[in-house]
Formats: sequence, structure tokens, C-alpha cells
Amino acid sequence: MLAIKIDNPEIENKFKEYAKKQKKSLEDLVSDALKLFLDLHKKDDELIYAKKDPMKHLHKIKYDYDEEFCDEVALTHIEDSAKYIHDLRRKRKYE
Repeated sequence: MLAIKIDNPEIENKFKEYAKKQKKSLEDLVSDALKLFLDLHKKDDELIYAKKDPMKHLHKIKYDYDEEFCDEVALTHIEDSAKYIHDLRRKRKYE
């Protein structure tokens, strides 16, 4: 059992009013509030982000190259980079 002393009468009255509105006992309300606070505090350490499906957001990057410039840029002969990397990894794996 944990006893909590609230020195601020304004906060105490707000808890009492909210408990009446929710039709809960004051002890249950304070217990729920502490659980919520601890859960939120625990989640602050985690990085929350929306996970996206890479296949839906996949696109090829196409650049317009000059013929003169094309000879100087490495790996411009590759049309499908994903297939090229896949083949390279498979080739190294079985060698």
C-alpha cells in the first residue's frame, strides 16, 4: 500500500471532481493516474516512428546524363541497382 499526500488543495479538489464525474473512487483514480504517468515515462526512452512498407515507397532515381559525362561516372551501366546488388551478393556467397 502506498499513501500519497497532496498538499495542494486545488489539485486535490480537481481529483475529487474528476472521480465523481468518472464514478470511480479517489484511490482508483489516483492509481490509474500513476500507472498512466509511469507508462508514459517508460515510453519516453523509446523512439516512436511510423513504419512504412518499403515496397510501396520504392522508386527508381533517373538522371539525364550527357554522353560525355556518362563515360566518367562509375556504375552508370547498371539499369536495375537492386538486381545488380542481389546478383553481386549471391555471386560472392557461392564463390
